[in-house]
Amino acid sequence: MAKIVVTHFSPDFDAVGAIWILRRFHPDFANAKIVFVPTGERLENQNIAQEEIVHVDTGGGPFDHHETNKYTCATKLVWEWAKKERKLRNPAVERIVNLVTEIDHARDLNWPEAIDDRYELGFPHILDGWKLAFPSQDQKLMEWGLIYFDGLYHTLKAKIAAQKTIEKRGEEFQTRWGKGLAVESGNDKILEVAEKLGFAVVVKKDSRDGAVRIYGRADKGVNLRRAYQKFLKIDPNATWYLHPSKRLLLNGSRKKPGMRPSTLDLEEIIKIIKNS
Repeated sequence: MAKIVVTHFSPDFDAVGAIWILRRFHPDFANAKIVFVPTGERLENQNIAQEEIVHVDTGGGPFDHHETNKYTCATKLVWEWAKKERKLRNPAVERIVNLVTEIDHARDLNWPEAIDDRYELGFPHILDGWKLAFPSQDQKLMEWGLIYFDGLYHTLKAKIAAQKTIEKRGEEFQTRWGKGLAVESGNDKILEVAEKLGFAVVVKKDSRDGAVRIYGRADKGVNLRRAYQKFLKIDPNATWYLHPSKRLLLNGSRKKPGMRPSTLDLEEIIKIIKNS
């Protein structure tokens, strides 16, 4: 018999996160039906075996944290149970759980410049906006929320992998604008992560097709025009594109299929950047 997961009307970030973990990381709940009840209440149905009903963030029980003052939440409680039940180890989910717990306990109020509009881009605020735009459409909100967590999960997986790759295989070099980093990998997240780590220039050669992407930070005054001109001469059979900002030099893009990859190796590319 299919499981039924019960949570409260107008599901919040925590309720959605908890159900996402159940649906994605425990096979018994992969196709679970989601039912909504008033906050704090339970689903009582004489025709359903109670062991098939699981309450999340409502109704008391092991996945409702409202009866305790502990620093936890429904998402954290579900993950701790799923980890033990399924013998799971997943750093990306751990990071998600930490974020949900922090927000559920309003610790985001202490984030730097907490009033800044950039935080409205975060899912908890988008969810609040959806509730205003689509009142009483809880199934729709839950469906969108589960898709959001799928995206967040894959983003964090890529970020964690990028951090490990940079640490283990990243090659640092010096440019006129500051430190540069070069790495061979198929993970595009490396470009963003390396820039956030402070590198002025980041070179990534794709380990799958040889395409090259070079990013420069605006606040470092990076200008890749001279490098672009050198690549055109040294590597004429490859397709090179210099962004109007002069900070992005691309040799391959999913936005423009058909670009011819460079045959230069990473050391040759680094040498051109260093001397430009």
